[in-house]
Amino acid sequence: MPHPDLELFDANPLWRLVLAAYQCQPLAADGEWLTRRPEVESVPAEQLSGVHGKLIALGFLRFELGNRTEGVKYRVSPFGRQALLAPHERASVVEWQPADDQETAAA
Repeated sequence: MPHPDLELFDANPLWRLVLAAYQCQPLAADGEWLTRRPEVESVPAEQLSGVHGKLIALGFLRFELGNRTEGVKYRVSPFGRQALLAPHERASVVEWQPADDQETAAA
C-alpha cells in the first residue's frame, strides 16, 4: 500500500524540485547541513517558503537552527531520499525508523 505522504509528494512536482535541489547540492554529503536555497529553478519565489514548510512538516526535509550568521540549515531526510526515487524503486519506509535500522531489520 502506498504511503499517503509519498502520494502527496508525487502529486506536487514543485516539492520534488525543491527537495532535489538540496539532494543534488555539491556539499550534500552524508549528514551535511546546507544553507537555505534562496531560489530553485522553475519554482516561483512566492511559493518557495511554503514548499519548504510542507517538506519539513511531512518529514522529507530536516532543519537545524544555526546562529545569527548561519541561519537555518537543511538536509534531506531518509524519508525524503526515498521520495526522490521513482515510485517503483521505493522501499517500504517507516518514518520514525532511520534508514540504517530499516536495512538491518530487512536482513
